[in-house]
Amino acid sequence: MFYWLLSVVRRQRIRRGWQKWSSARSGASVAEAHSVALPTQAQVVICGGGIMGTSVAYHLSKMGWKDIVLLEQGRLAAGSTRFCAGILSTARHLTIEQKMADYSNKLYHQLEQETGIQTGYVRTGSIFLAQTQDRLISLKRINSRLNVIGIPSEIISPKKVAELHPLLNVHDLVGAMHVPEDAMVSSADVALALATAASQNGVQIYDRTSVLHVIVKKGQVTGVETDKGQIQCQYFVNCAGQLLWILTEESIFGTGRVASCLGALRRTRNQFSLRARTSWRFRIYRKTGIILSPC
Repeated sequence: MFYWLLSVVRRQRIRRGWQKWSSARSGASVAEAHSVALPTQAQVVICGGGIMGTSVAYHLSKMGWKDIVLLEQGRLAAGSTRFCAGILSTARHLTIEQKMADYSNKLYHQLEQETGIQTGYVRTGSIFLAQTQDRLISLKRINSRLNVIGIPSEIISPKKVAELHPLLNVHDLVGAMHVPEDAMVSSADVALALATAASQNGVQIYDRTSVLHVIVKKGQVTGVETDKGQIQCQYFVNCAGQLLWILTEESIFGTGRVASCLGALRRTRNQFSLRARTSWRFRIYRKTGIILSPC
């Protein structure tokens, strides 16, 4: 019953966020928005309206890129993004991931003020528990890296853990790490806020538009075929999430002017599992196109 109620609340929040995004994008109704013809040309075409696709659109527009089109086969943030936990934790083993998580935390904190869209941002802080000395040593290493890059964190005693969270049983703990600025967000609401900001910066967003095929000539992406017509483009960014491999395997991978936002995509025997990485730094090369790397 609890999980059913939680899913209902999340669906209502997403529906409200969608309505706000639609009204912010234009004064027209959703039906009118669907009737607008697609452009025939664009500099960049982004496939996927989840948190990765909207983040790419947001950051490219912030960098001054123009003539960007984002295509989503369903509704924005209605796919895998809607089921993400939304945990913003900087406690990672790689420094580059820590920096990326810290950037995301700061971005989402100010995104609501920038767009007027509620992102569900709540600074909860986090506690990482150690029941063994080996685990405690690992936390100390992570804590040192966090402190070096300026993220507040500390190693605390089991007694301090009990003070911060009285419901925890701390009798078998040898220590813990406390990261006070970790937070939680609603991933779907964040994606809608990113889409709103991108739209305000000139990005054209079309939902209920499926990308059927990536057009490749002489090893270079020249456009995309959709269910509403063709769009010629210089760059194509594949943010299709769990459907990423369908387009990738049909066209090209890692060549020409195509960038695939893999996040942490792992192909299992019968399914894909995706752990979304939402903040990317873009390096642009004339010959090879757009290369994505974590911030």
